[in-house]
Formats: sequence, C-alpha cells, structure tokens
Amino acid sequence: MKTSLLVFCGLLGLSFRPVQPQAIDRRVGRLREVFAWKQLTYNIDGVLYQQDQFEEPSGVAVDNTRDRVKRQSGNLFFNNNDAETERNWNQRPTTSTSTNRPDNVGGSTTTISPRDENGRFFVQYNNVPMGVERVGDRLFITVPRRRYGIPSTLNYVDLNRESNTLSPALQPYPSLQASRSLTSVYRTRADRCGRLWMVDTGMLEIPNNRQQIQRPAIVIFDLNTNQQILRYSFKDTDIPAENTPTGLASITVDITDNDCDSAYAYIPELTTFGLIVFSLADRDSWRLSHNFFSFNPTAGNLNIGGQRFQWSDGVFSITLAASSGDCKAAYFHPLISTNEFSVSTCVLKNRTASQDSNFWSQFSVLGDRGENSQCTMHDYHAGTRVVFFAEIGRDALSCWYAGNPLSAPNIAILAQDSQRLSYPSDLHVTGDEIWVMSNSLPRFGYSRLDVNEYNFHVYRANIQELISGTACEGFRTTANRDMA
Repeated sequence: MKTSLLVFCGLLGLSFRPVQPQAIDRRVGRLREVFAWKQLTYNIDGVLYQQDQFEEPSGVAVDNTRDRVKRQSGNLFFNNNDAETERNWNQRPTTSTSTNRPDNVGGSTTTISPRDENGRFFVQYNNVPMGVERVGDRLFITVPRRRYGIPSTLNYVDLNRESNTLSPALQPYPSLQASRSLTSVYRTRADRCGRLWMVDTGMLEIPNNRQQIQRPAIVIFDLNTNQQILRYSFKDTDIPAENTPTGLASITVDITDNDCDSAYAYIPELTTFGLIVFSLADRDSWRLSHNFFSFNPTAGNLNIGGQRFQWSDGVFSITLAASSGDCKAAYFHPLISTNEFSVSTCVLKNRTASQDSNFWSQFSVLGDRGENSQCTMHDYHAGTRVVFFAEIGRDALSCWYAGNPLSAPNIAILAQDSQRLSYPSDLHVTGDEIWVMSNSLPRFGYSRLDVNEYNFHVYRANIQELISGTACEGFRTTANRDMA
C-alpha cells in the first residue's frame, strides 16, 4: 500500500514524506523531565527485575507458586496507615539487633540480610526513590529501606546508555554485594575530589518493626576505583536516642582550597534536632544543638498529594555559600518551617564552640520564604549566588538571589505541579545544572500509589535558563540599577 502511494504521488509530481511522531515535550515549568517511573525496576548483573522476586539472585529469576504466596503476604508490609514522615518519628523499635562494627578502610563485603528480609528480595511496590545526584555520566539514585524488599539502597543509571529511555532500570552501585553492605541511604553528595559521601542509617525502617542492623555511619566511595574507602561509625554522643538514625537524611561536604584530606561533613539530624559535624582529617565527630534546629509548630500542617497530615521534622538541609576564606556561610532550615537560617562554618568546625557564651548568638535568621514554602533540600550555585529550594508545601522548585533580603517577594517559583512535582525529595546543583527528584511520598505513606501512572520523576535544567527573567536574576537587576 505504501509503495503504491509513493508511485501515485510520483506520477502527480508530488513528493511524499511519511508522518513522523512528534516528540513529547515533558516539561514542568522550566524543568525538563529526564526520567519517570510508574514503579522501579532493577538491572542486576544483566538480569532485569520487573516484578516481585523472593529469592536472592542466582542468575535465574524464580517465580513459582510458593513465591506467589509470599508475594501476597508482602502486602502486609506496605499497605498501612501509620502516621510517618521520612523518619517514622512516633514509633519505637520493637527489635534491636545493633552490631558494633569498627571503622574500615577498603570496604566491607558483609551482606546485610535481616531475618525478616528473607524471602523478600524485591517487592516492587515498596521501592520509592529518595535521592538523586549526577556525577559525570552516572546518575545516583538512592532507595532507603523503609519497607521490605529493597534489593539495593545505593544505585545508579548510566546516562550515556539510558539517555533515550524514559524509565531505566537501576543498577546497584558499585555492585549488588557492595551495595548490600549498606542498610539504608537517603541521599548522596559527591565532592570535587572524586568521592561519593553518604550516611548509612544502619536501620531497616519497617513500620512497627524497626531494626538497627548496624551502627549508623558515614560511608565514602572512591568514584574512580568504585571502592568503599571509609566507613566511620558515629559515636554514642552523636546518637542521643534510639530513633536518631532515622533522622540522618542528608549530608553536606565542605572542602577548602582543594584540601581533600581535610574535608568536613555536616549531617542534619531532623528527629532530635541536632547537627553532627565530622572531620575527615581527625576521623572524629561532634554534635551541636540550637533552637534553630527545631521545627516550627505553626508550619506543621501539610496538604500534599491529596493527603492532609501534620509533621514535626527539624533541621533537614544545609548548603554552603561561596567564600574566599576558610569560613563559609552555611544556610540551613528545618523541614517543618518556612524560615531560613545561617551560621558560619568556622563555628561548626570548632569542637568547643558550644562552650562559648556567645555561641547561641552566632546563628542568624535570614528570613521567611513565605506561606506553604516548607522545603526538603536546597542548594547554592556560586556563579549566580542563587539558592534553589525543593518545596513540598507548594509542590514547587523555587529560588532566591542571595544578594537580596530573603522574603516572600524575592522568592521566584520556577516550576510547580501538584502531580509531577509532588514531594520534591531531592535537589542538587552540579556545575551549571540542577537536578531534582519528586517521589509522591505522602501518597505512598498515607494512601496508595496508582501503579498505572508515573509516580517518580527526575528533572534537570540549565541554571542560567532557569532563572532568566525572574527575581533570582538579581545580580543583573542590581547591575542595571547601579548603571541607572
């Protein structure tokens, strides 16, 4: 038929071109969608896992009648109505199986396999991505173990190979065995020295059955060799309560003058409202407390994804402003707050700072972002002096030019969507790009995800294009005003 049509058009002197399908512009505001998943799948050693798997992989997927029965029993562990945030703050562990492990250099090959995880290797619905970070041609995606059946908490997508795939399968990083030495990771951060940092909470966060599998720790991988080079277990003084590990949801790395050996890491702890500081050079850590680390009770009522609830999460995210000296401005906020705060990193790096009578006054209130601007992660872009916010209260990505006062009129909404940006769980600036993850977490926790629609999204944008013509282009606005 097609050949006949071509001949007929040729006789009439007409040219014929088949209609090509138009590419779908999958944008949200100024963000471009890169990936989206209805449910996560995994590529483990070349084997694609697209449905529940209840045996440890041995090269052949197992799917028999006994496994089908187990699969149905798995529903008990994710279809629940427990009031929970990223930390299940109102539940106490019913089982404690802590294992004190020494710090090690060179990695661990121990596979974490809690007894209750046996027979639940992959329960697809339970896998909810939380963190996203691009490093070169790899996109790291974390899946914390908040339910049974998470094959790997630390994963990546090969951007070169999967650039034209909407829903790529996750690959364990650096391998399944190495990844399963980690219990649960929320978010990662890479440094300029080719290292990937994270906090392993050490906790299997099953509702009503939390288990401390190993001590919470900072873990570092060498991205050049793909080897674990450090596991630093937190001290007892860093972890004041049994539920503290569930609040170790992010990490910020601080390097001055390219001195890789003298790096610091700042770990907000949202459950008991503290901040842990780690010195790589000294292999030591200490905990700081301040009222600004706590939540604001007037900001605790949330309405996300059609779910109404109340949370009480404290300090959640820290980002560092550029500086020419050793001291940087550390901007931070609790999740349940619309305020932004600031403190010098020289205060944080001083082990005895809290003993100073002026310690409390060295923290500052930067301002209020505005109503319903509760935010998970934020990050600073040095080239434009712009801070970007992943707002859960408004299902939005917003920004603020740090040269202006921090107030609602100086906050610009760059992207907003109640479905496709429902609970932006991570945001990271890398070079002149920004990457954002949204994961519909409240709907997963309080209701149920529709597995026939896209629930998890990854977006990216060029920062100059993102802020062009907005209030965040403040550096140009100021220059124009000075010229006038």
